[in-house]
Amino acid sequence: MEKEKPLDCLCIKSIDYKDNDKLITLYAFGEGKITASLKGVKKSKAKLKYASTLLCFGKYYFTGRNGYYNVIGCDLIDNFYGIWTDIDKYYPALCSLEILDKIADDREIGDKLAVLTLEFLNQLCYKSNNNFLTLTKYLNKVVKVLGYELNMACVNCGEQRPSKFYYSFLKSGLVCDNCNDFGAILLSDNTIKILNELNISNFENYNNFDNEDYIICVRIFFDIIGKNLAKKFKTFEEYILFYNKIINY
Repeated sequence: MEKEKPLDCLCIKSIDYKDNDKLITLYAFGEGKITASLKGVKKSKAKLKYASTLLCFGKYYFTGRNGYYNVIGCDLIDNFYGIWTDIDKYYPALCSLEILDKIADDREIGDKLAVLTLEFLNQLCYKSNNNFLTLTKYLNKVVKVLGYELNMACVNCGEQRPSKFYYSFLKSGLVCDNCNDFGAILLSDNTIKILNELNISNFENYNNFDNEDYIICVRIFFDIIGKNLAKKFKTFEEYILFYNKIINY
């Protein structure tokens, strides 16, 4: 990286470092993931405090070389403030950042995921009427970018029109009633309709479905991503625990 080269970046991780500094992980569009430090940013009057926060999207300016960079400036484009003030948006947003952080090491895939993530954050913050649906559609796109697919047939016997479909977390795929295994979950007709619709279109008609149907789809997509890449997503696990507490309150 050239000295003081500006890059459009999204802050995907931020941790405390020393007394007043922070280390941040940025996804730099066209460059990939970058780790950089912000000196004195934890002080009350620090001018670049915003640049060290998650979800900050802006043009960052760096000094340094050989993988050691300091942020010396940032032209803020968006900090997605509406996400920070809404816990129902905040958790899905953090899930997307964790996906980008853990999967974007490959530059070609990383840039595609970064674009999807930025589009998702914009949709979530400013346009979403249903956060569960917005997350479901985003994860479906992530699965496709990674080259995976949920086959709408039993992964064991190939049955395409069973009376019941289950999702097997052992096989990371759909199974019919005859091939059902321990721990598989029965999918509602609406969940099947959502998964089918996502396979063939952008899925615009969502008025007749419950949030629980979308949550099941989210669980399925995270399982597909996690199993295929041998990754665990801590934020998603916390999100599900939070959601379960809310609906059982």
